[in-house]
Amino acid sequence: MFKARMKFAKEGRAKYISHLDLMHTMQRAMARCQMPLWFTEGFNQHAYVSVALPLSTGYSGECEFLDFNIIADAVPENAVEALNDVFPEGLRAIEIYPLEDGGMKVGAIAWSQYRITWGFEDGIPSGFLPAVRELFGRQKVEIVKRSKRGEKTVNMKELMRDLTINEQDGEIVAVVTTAAGNNNMSPEYLTRAIRQYLPQFEIPFCAYHRLNVFTADGTPFR
Repeated sequence: MFKARMKFAKEGRAKYISHLDLMHTMQRAMARCQMPLWFTEGFNQHAYVSVALPLSTGYSGECEFLDFNIIADAVPENAVEALNDVFPEGLRAIEIYPLEDGGMKVGAIAWSQYRITWGFEDGIPSGFLPAVRELFGRQKVEIVKRSKRGEKTVNMKELMRDLTINEQDGEIVAVVTTAAGNNNMSPEYLTRAIRQYLPQFEIPFCAYHRLNVFTADGTPFR
């Protein structure tokens, strides 16, 4: 038995699959393509599958990771193609590989890169783009950050980096890297900050798509 990791995408309608349903979907798909999964022993046997940094429901991503155990000597040939043949629309396996020496630890993930899309019913409001650029160009942008431990006012600029904001096909698209792990910040807080500091602008449509995840030193997680 050894541990394997799958990099996959969760896009389109699949972004509305909850984390629990995603786990069930993955196990059913692996059973259908006869992936040699390792199952726990005992009365309630189940396959061990674990997703690193599960996406919030409604978020899409192209850099998601699923760990699982295999009882064969190697990852089956054409495993990616076999899974994609049985996956529902919106789920897509990208690569599957064994984790030598346990692989990179999920706890090492410190940053997530997202694409945020802000859409408008009647075109981009006049002045929106320069106002948003000015807002996030400040040294301090304070927001109330919520967690299981309660609420805390933080400077969100300390929890984000590498922000770009541009117009694209009648929408505003931002690419930003936000803190992950124990001190994570959801990209949704950028939208909340705009609504808090720039209330003159309405944002009827928001979409969040994860592009990549990194360790503290900027190494792409794998």
